[in-house]
Amino acid sequence: MNRKCLESNENKREFAKKGDTPAWLIDSRTVNEPEFCRCFVENHPLKCIHGRFYDYSGIVDEDLLGNEIYRMLLQGVKSGIARKTAQITDTLRHYCYSDPPKPDENFIYLKNGKIDLNGNFYTGEEFCLNRLNIAYNPEIRKSVYYPEKFLTFLLELLSPEDVNTLQEYLGYLMIPSTKGQKMMFIIGQGGEGKSRIAIVLREIFGDNMITGNFQRIESDRFFRYNLRGKLLMVDDDMQMSALPSTGYIKNLVTAEIPVDIEAKGKQSEQSLLYTRLLCFGNGSPKALYDKSKGFERRMIILTTLNPPENRRNDPNIADKFIDEKEKIFCWMYDGLQRLIQNNYKFTISEKAKANVKETMQDSCNIPEFLADSDRVQFGEKFCITSSKLYNAYIEWCDDNALTALKRETFISWIKQNENYYHIKYDFNIRSNNRHVRGFNGIALTLRI
Repeated sequence: MNRKCLESNENKREFAKKGDTPAWLIDSRTVNEPEFCRCFVENHPLKCIHGRFYDYSGIVDEDLLGNEIYRMLLQGVKSGIARKTAQITDTLRHYCYSDPPKPDENFIYLKNGKIDLNGNFYTGEEFCLNRLNIAYNPEIRKSVYYPEKFLTFLLELLSPEDVNTLQEYLGYLMIPSTKGQKMMFIIGQGGEGKSRIAIVLREIFGDNMITGNFQRIESDRFFRYNLRGKLLMVDDDMQMSALPSTGYIKNLVTAEIPVDIEAKGKQSEQSLLYTRLLCFGNGSPKALYDKSKGFERRMIILTTLNPPENRRNDPNIADKFIDEKEKIFCWMYDGLQRLIQNNYKFTISEKAKANVKETMQDSCNIPEFLADSDRVQFGEKFCITSSKLYNAYIEWCDDNALTALKRETFISWIKQNENYYHIKYDFNIRSNNRHVRGFNGIALTLRI
């Protein structure tokens, strides 16, 4: 014990002689951690929100942060530096702790300032959760700007009406809001280059965007934790398998209150998510059991045009788009302003509306069955039991080589859409001198 005291005193005398001992260094083995954190934050302002570090540029790369701490420790610590680096990083989380700020939908934060929704630009630094990788030049929007390469590509990929929809949706992604209550799918046969859009968005959004699997939002409860604090999730190769459930996705698209998320090994918690979804694929999204209007109304589905016959694929096209990113940002911003003027209602073409209806019909063949006048008729005086109606549906599916939905799904869908078809679910449909469940206003067409 006396030997350790002597060594400690010798170390202190040694550092005192040098005269350049850091204020946070007690001796070559001991660091005053609160003092170290104070000195560190003076040179590198930080906040720790939800366990993640942020500075004026946005999310901080923890590997780079650890390397900066390591180099600072080299000024005097002689052993166990890696262990001390990890220890001080954890201490820094507590030292820099901050309550999560409320997402501000009125500003878009950029590398050199922020811009409000009226086009006013403000310079200066301030903490924010979502900063785009754009050095904004107000003069671009004052003049005639045109991201030529990018828009030429889009007009070969989509119809002009759908390009307008995409412009509004990409602008919508720049603010932390779910008021639009939509997710977007861009569907093609393959080879159109639609995933090049994701490369440009990664350059613009940086760490505010993640790539992932659309289906995992429903199937993997831990994956949802990755969405916290992100403006956008892109799935650039959506799987064709049908979703077993859609509840969490629907909640995410329209979330205006905190939802439950869970990290591995931690208690689940409530967090306000505003991540919007953009998916690219070769087929439309399908739900295994959810045939409701709720899933349908949350989708925008754009289908691509056939590529021009004389088009030559350019392997460097994404780099050319990135060279136009400041102009692309202005184009997206104009789309956001148009969306806000329309009270967050997207400009959706008749073609895009038809895409959603066709998708729902592909995953739910009940509307097609009810539209078959050779099988079904409607009228105030008609009625039918649930069992007879479902049996007629089974027969219709067999005749048309289609897969019939389960009885519970079929009856539930009819009940949810009874106002549309002007029918009414009833517990007292008379059948064989008994009262059973069924529907008023509908019956099978009599076959002569």
